[in-house]
Amino acid sequence: MRAAVYNRWLHQKGGGERHAAMAAQVLAERFETELVTHRPIARAELADALNIDLSAVSVRVIPALPPNRFAEFTRAYDLFVNASFMTNQPSAARRSMMLVLFPSPVERGWTARLRQAVGRFLIRELLMPEWVDGFYDVQELGRGWFRYATTRARVRVRVPPGRRPAAVEIVAGNFRPDADLPARCLVDGQVVAERAFAPRPGAFETWRIDLDRRRVRGGAAELTIESPTFNPTDTIAEADNREVGLAVTDVRVRHPRHYLYELVFRRLFRELGLRLEGLPAFYALDHLDTYDLLCPISRYSRDWMQTYWNRSGPILYPPVDTSWAAPRAKTRTILSVGRFFRGTHEKKHGVLIEQFKRMRREGLDGWTLYLAGHQSRRDLDLDYTDELRRRAYGHPIEFVVDAPFAELQRLYGQAQIYWHAAGHGEHAERNPVKFEHFGISVVEAMASGAVPVVIDQGGPPELVCDGQNGFLWGSTSELRERTWRLIHDPELRQSLAARAQAASEQFDSNAFRTRLRGLVAELVDG
Repeated sequence: MRAAVYNRWLHQKGGGERHAAMAAQVLAERFETELVTHRPIARAELADALNIDLSAVSVRVIPALPPNRFAEFTRAYDLFVNASFMTNQPSAARRSMMLVLFPSPVERGWTARLRQAVGRFLIRELLMPEWVDGFYDVQELGRGWFRYATTRARVRVRVPPGRRPAAVEIVAGNFRPDADLPARCLVDGQVVAERAFAPRPGAFETWRIDLDRRRVRGGAAELTIESPTFNPTDTIAEADNREVGLAVTDVRVRHPRHYLYELVFRRLFRELGLRLEGLPAFYALDHLDTYDLLCPISRYSRDWMQTYWNRSGPILYPPVDTSWAAPRAKTRTILSVGRFFRGTHEKKHGVLIEQFKRMRREGLDGWTLYLAGHQSRRDLDLDYTDELRRRAYGHPIEFVVDAPFAELQRLYGQAQIYWHAAGHGEHAERNPVKFEHFGISVVEAMASGAVPVVIDQGGPPELVCDGQNGFLWGSTSELRERTWRLIHDPELRQSLAARAQAASEQFDSNAFRTRLRGLVAELVDG
């Protein structure tokens, strides 16, 4: 039997990616298993970065696909596991499960329902097209936006009553820089128009099609656009691993109602137009119905899954490999481990730097703060880390970027205190995704004999019992006060460290393996 574990962010080699890789390792005991992703990464490099034996697992790189084509790709597997953070792809495998790091937000209050109703009304009355399948998500371009089509894409356009042939316009372009792009339009399986688009990246042409009224049913016509595809990694941008064809910005019937849409939402209020364009996909949860089992990684994620999706499922805590973790000769160090990047889930390194500097002003001497983690390679992420270094300059604050596993193991073993701040300063009800959803690095620190001093929201309160095996904090003054207590009281520090080490065992790889085996057996055999 064949199994696939999908994670589009595998190249980032973070906690979520370790979750996916460990699931693949466990499934390989029973299935012929592949790790599926979109950007090339060597299996040996991944195994070394995550400290996981992947010798029985293969890595398969595929182009990023729109939902309908992705579902067809999964059909070849007996078990498909979506372990990719906020990646809402459907599955057509014989059995499917989703490992939910955190659910994609979907508002459900009365104001959200009102906005949806108004949006659907505008989409219908302003004759906006319905992107049925074969298109990627909308993306911005200058003052406008477009969708890439795949080899075969379908769009439904609303057509007002009339006697003459309906004038339908496809506004599209060929963003391939080096070759013409032939395209044809079909209705009811019959070719009704053909055109070749010259290579003009970023520019659009209007392709007019006079549509026989007999092709219009129920006030709408469904068009199929066919065009060859190319992969932008070959010609445009290294990171854009998709198979893309025609770039389509609009499909319209020339009518005053659509003119009004263009004036209001494409020219005057562009941001509202973008939200209107993305409305159907944003509120759609149909992909969840293709999964037999949804497994959140914590109570925190499960609670928000219930809030956003009105769904629940058995918790599958992430696998934390603590086999390597052990206290070493402790030094006067505070450690924090987290990826260096800007985004919804950033680790708030700046908060930790400022609090350490303030403790130095309060008299802290002889201690070092270590900030370790993988460096994301986007320009804004590199700028973020450079800014952190400038803020830390002149203080005993060490940056350990992309360290080998052995170096990270040493830092964990030597640290006496572990800091964690993801989510600090954010509104828990408005932006729950910005908080830690579980806290793998927290468990690794606990297993290494470091006392966790972690924020009191998100996943960490499920790991740390305040005053028993570590400390929770809600304000930066509490962070400093609890850290000072540990610094001044070695006996307290040693007692909490021993309890933290014992508590970490309930989240280790063996517990994950046993739990996942049971869930899979029930799903596949039952």
